[in-house]
Amino acid sequence: MLGKTQRELENDYYQIDIPRLLQIKDQVRAGELLQYLDVISLPHIIDDKAREEVLNRITAALPKPPPEPPKSAEEQYQAQLARMKGGR
Repeated sequence: MLGKTQRELENDYYQIDIPRLLQIKDQVRAGELLQYLDVISLPHIIDDKAREEVLNRITAALPKPPPEPPKSAEEQYQAQLARMKGGR
């Protein structure tokens, strides 16, 4: 960006490959449709290996839960006591 005139920057901005953008958009849409088909067809899949692969793909796309906040020293001590007592 440094060393270019305003006109050069503006001309670079307008060189967008519209067919390539549409192709990328179509690929994203096709991926969404395939995920939708996986979800809908899951109850009808008989093969256990195929079902497991579909479930793994679906669960991999889900957001991960936030990490558990670190416990204080008192909480760690109480948890250790509970484990030592056998969970009573």
